[in-house]
Amino acid sequence: MTYLRGFVGFTLVLAVLVFFVSEVMGADDIMVLRYTDGSIQRIRLEKPSESIRQIEFLEGGRISGPDPWRDNRIKVISATYGMNYGASFGNVTNHLAEICDGKVECEYVIDYKVIGDPFPNRRKDYSVEWQCGRDPERHVMSVPPGAGMGEVIVLRCPVR
Repeated sequence: MTYLRGFVGFTLVLAVLVFFVSEVMGADDIMVLRYTDGSIQRIRLEKPSESIRQIEFLEGGRISGPDPWRDNRIKVISATYGMNYGASFGNVTNHLAEICDGKVECEYVIDYKVIGDPFPNRRKDYSVEWQCGRDPERHVMSVPPGAGMGEVIVLRCPVR
């Protein structure tokens, strides 16, 4: 019985210590990735997690050969920021394509600090056009002026 009380007391002290360390050391400064195989990875963030605006996953390589899943993935055709002030058509296509191409769904934050500001101090629109795999249908989305202030858009391809 004495052993059990000592163990419970030790466990309680350990739990309080873990809580204290996580509060003092900034548990918010650690990102935990959980993988499908059950493993986890902890990543210490350089800045507070509240300052994160967007998380992007970059493909490590290209798939060669036929892939039935890839046939219904996003392919960005054009993205334009500031067309309402005469910006060049497709001026931000490369940036959006780097983030969204090859995905079935892509959530993207339109942020002028990331993509640049072709006409400072003016409320600019944002338009995007994309296809899903080999389907010839083109999807179009437009965001009214003021888009670069953190508006979130979601590009999707239907699941087949």
